Amino acid sequence: MAHAILERKRFTFESEGIKLQGFMAVPEAPAQLLPSVQVHHGGGGYSTVYEHMAENLAMNGFVGIAMIHRGYPGSEGKMEYGKGEIADIGNLTETLLAEQFIDPSRMGIMGYSRGAHNALLALERYSHFTAGVLWSTPVDMADHVEVNPWIAEMIGGSAIEVPEEYHIRSSIHFVDAINCPVLLIHGEEDDIIPVRHTMRLARELEKFHKPFEVKLFPGEGHVWSQRAFETNWRMTVDFFRRQFQS
Repeated sequence: MAHAILERKRFTFESEGIKLQGFMAVPEAPAQLLPSVQVHHGGGGYSTVYEHMAENLAMNGFVGIAMIHRGYPGSEGKMEYGKGEIADIGNLTETLLAEQFIDPSRMGIMGYSRGAHNALLALERYSHFTAGVLWSTPVDMADHVEVNPWIAEMIGGSAIEVPEEYHIRSSIHFVDAINCPVLLIHGEEDDIIPVRHTMRLARELEKFHKPFEVKLFPGEGHVWSQRAFETNWRMTVDFFRRQFQS
């Protein structure tokens, strides 16, 4: 059943002394408490597509939330590639929990690429989330920087120079802390974040007996074709619906 959108609003919240901008789409629904899903953008930055995703979530009965991560136009601060951004997600979540219509027992999070990196680290740090969906996720920063050396500057140096900075940003080390089901989606021809990242994550999830699903797309790279994007999105919405109804 399609829902009308009751409200669309932009909002500002504070995290670690900086101001960040968010967007929320709220469905018109009879339930007093509504499930919610955060959508976290990739390294290319925030665009209206993320607001459209939030709006589509609202049409499916979820409160859809998008935020502009630190260091991107519209929000303050400096990009840290998986450090301060995780604190920001925690503070965004606390902001959402202050809304009387948000169901604290049905909170989801998803992201693409760098957004998935941040979402996964947040899943490992915070216990708020009921379900997570991760598209094209890097899980080991030393491996990731070998393919994308420009990221080292954001981290503060090489893996040899600042090993702890790489460790804390590498979600593969903290998989045992995940406490909700996750859906992993990746293109098999991705040359920006190779599919080995998701396969390694799947092995760790299995090792720790965590519930997960994985979907790989033959022929798809890091930038999804329109057909694959639409398939991903249907799978994502269906996954959240199944987890929130269980």
